Amino acid sequence: MKILFISNIFPPHVRGGYELGCLDLAEKYQDLGHSVLVATSENTVQICKYPEPKHIDVRRIFNPVRYYEDLYDYHFQNNSIYFYDKVMAFGGYIESNCIALKRLIELENPDLVWIFNPLGIGPIGILDTVISCKTKTVIHLMEHIDGVVQEYTRLVSLTGKWQYLKTKMTAISCSKKIYESNSLLGKYNINKVVYNWINFNKFFNQDYSTYSYEHERFVDNEEKEISKNKNIFRITYFGQIAEKKGILFLYDLAKFISKSPYKDKITIELFGRGEIKFMDALEKNIIKDDLSKIFILKGFLNKEYLLEKISYYDLAIFLLSDDEPFGYALIEAMLKGVTVMATEKTGSCELFQDQYDTIFIKDRKDIKEIYHKIVWCLENPSKLEEIRANAITTIKQNCDLDTVTILAFNEIIEILPINLGYSFEYVLSNCEILRYPYFDLNINPNLKGARYKFIDKVVSYLYNLPLIGKYLQEFVNNIVQSYRTNR
Repeated sequence: MKILFISNIFPPHVRGGYELGCLDLAEKYQDLGHSVLVATSENTVQICKYPEPKHIDVRRIFNPVRYYEDLYDYHFQNNSIYFYDKVMAFGGYIESNCIALKRLIELENPDLVWIFNPLGIGPIGILDTVISCKTKTVIHLMEHIDGVVQEYTRLVSLTGKWQYLKTKMTAISCSKKIYESNSLLGKYNINKVVYNWINFNKFFNQDYSTYSYEHERFVDNEEKEISKNKNIFRITYFGQIAEKKGILFLYDLAKFISKSPYKDKITIELFGRGEIKFMDALEKNIIKDDLSKIFILKGFLNKEYLLEKISYYDLAIFLLSDDEPFGYALIEAMLKGVTVMATEKTGSCELFQDQYDTIFIKDRKDIKEIYHKIVWCLENPSKLEEIRANAITTIKQNCDLDTVTILAFNEIIEILPINLGYSFEYVLSNCEILRYPYFDLNINPNLKGARYKFIDKVVSYLYNLPLIGKYLQEFVNNIVQSYRTNR
């Protein structure tokens, strides 16, 4: 087959597992002999965190997804034109992206279009464009996309359009949690749960030849010596350092430990980066509460070094929120021989059983419960050995890319219908309707910018007329909303 993958961003631009998952599948299907290309956007150095995949045919045809750059987004958040563009990016159409994608599909004529994350590139426009083409189509869900689309589409009355397009689409959900959350705005024609995968060959055969200096620096004799010190029970967390990832609960746990009999026997070491303000506040609190020997910020490491590093820890802990889609980090820690303790409603925990292959936390706010479970781990090393061994078996049975995941994907691809298709003029007409914004977006209604000045003056004058102004505004909005919904 010729497969066209679509992703809002793609390595070297990376925010998380969605982009790396797309890369994994692109590489795998290319290795299996299929022709693969990826349609994505060009972005800035701020999210450039991964090596450039030069062996994959990547077409950067979409507008940059600027909204993931914190400073840029913060600076323009009160600009009404920027705000409307963002609404379209996360809940509507971006005309140039639709045209670029349509042209690429015409030129390459793929047998299958595999959509990954469409947020930030105009998700409704992407789906509408693909469905208008006569090809097989599937969307891969690793995020609560319905929730984001609902938040933005309500401003431009496109929720009905999104619901309609979903009925024409087959979906793959990375967990039951994601399956349920993406049924918020109606159901897909077909939606199958296939858990995220691990490429065992790639995972256990990392090439460190180009990283020798750093490898020696981070996994050195001193580290090995520390790991042999059984007087210290070493706990690790790796990932984004952010409140939503439960970092403040980990901090509260460290404070609890500092007042316990085990204050000299337990450390919590965190790998990752976060927003500057959050990191600064965290570092100040560590000094203020005298927790520098218990709660340790180790900084950011590239994944290759990190996975070697964490293998020296006794326990990995993830106090993630209940809406965490999957949680790759749990799987990676387990495969490195580290026992995992995690909140039980995390997506990947659907695969595991408490006290068999994982240790579950019912409530991440219950610091006392977490503490007692850590003490149990410290005092029962033989039981941890069993849990570690069982975890690896569970992962191989459910997440092996070669023996489980690819087979499941191929079964889905086999039954995919070919879109009936329709005129692209239909998509362009939607883009035309949405080209100019509403005037009631609860942000500065007098849009700033040369192309809006004249129409602003006319509409503002009419809407401010006594008696009929308010009626006129409601009448126009109702007509436009009805028209957009029906289309």
